[in-house]
Amino acid sequence: MLIDYLESAGEALRRKKEEYRDLNRQYKEFYSKDIREEIALANAEMRKKYQELNEELYGNLHELSLIKAYFPELYRILLEDEDIGKAIRKKDWLLDSKNEKKEDAEKKLGAVRQKRRQLREATKFLKEWPRERIDAKSIKATWPVLAGVIEGEIDKEDVLDAISRREKELRREGWQTLINESMIEAPLGRMLKKVKELRAAEQAKHIALGQAKGKGSVKEYEAQGALKEAQEKRKRMERLCRHLLLSGRTFLEKIKNRKKTGKRATELETLADSIALKKINEKEWLKEMRKRIG
Repeated sequence: MLIDYLESAGEALRRKKEEYRDLNRQYKEFYSKDIREEIALANAEMRKKYQELNEELYGNLHELSLIKAYFPELYRILLEDEDIGKAIRKKDWLLDSKNEKKEDAEKKLGAVRQKRRQLREATKFLKEWPRERIDAKSIKATWPVLAGVIEGEIDKEDVLDAISRREKELRREGWQTLINESMIEAPLGRMLKKVKELRAAEQAKHIALGQAKGKGSVKEYEAQGALKEAQEKRKRMERLCRHLLLSGRTFLEKIKNRKKTGKRATELETLADSIALKKINEKEWLKEMRKRIG
């Protein structure tokens, strides 16, 4: 069960954080190179654990949504947990997405884009504004998207901060719409096209590394660095594609269940088939959870 994994991951992260803090205390006292290397190792292990936690949450969004629905107090505790709460909070907005008709989703997405356009215009205006303070009333009259976000006479930097926060909210609102079954295929298609481009770029770096061998350590080192960077970009985009599919579970199920015609599988079908979907019997899950948490 997801709750068991979260409990284990939280405990592992707590131990690793305590080790990290202890090593930092030792380093401030002794300034040892060995301790500095241990700090770097502990930090790398924590990053790896957070990445594992992130992947686990994406793979279990359905179960996370059930915890939120049936056990809101437990979910609140998880959100506030010092070690795993941040990772869960970053997924919380995904749990509120709802499937809508394409016409409704397109209308909503259009409204989000129009509001983001207002924010870009407001940002450009503020960066050129010669004074440090501005009247919120006048700026809200020009860009209504800021209504309820700023009040009174306010510092220009505070308005820019408020715009940044509003932009983040709107991006999430837009993605909530895009992960609709009726909308998700378009952004996925663009991202998968990008994956193909990045694979081609990575292959070019492989060839360049082969050509650089024996031509001096500097050239070979630079070619190795360029290849590593290309690999990281490709892996990141593949990971984003996988996360997007997991976020749109109904669409993912549809693709996985699509009858194959005997032709070569598409990139989308290949990606979908590579993802193991965890199916939950809600009645049995609820029974086990009630036993689990007493």
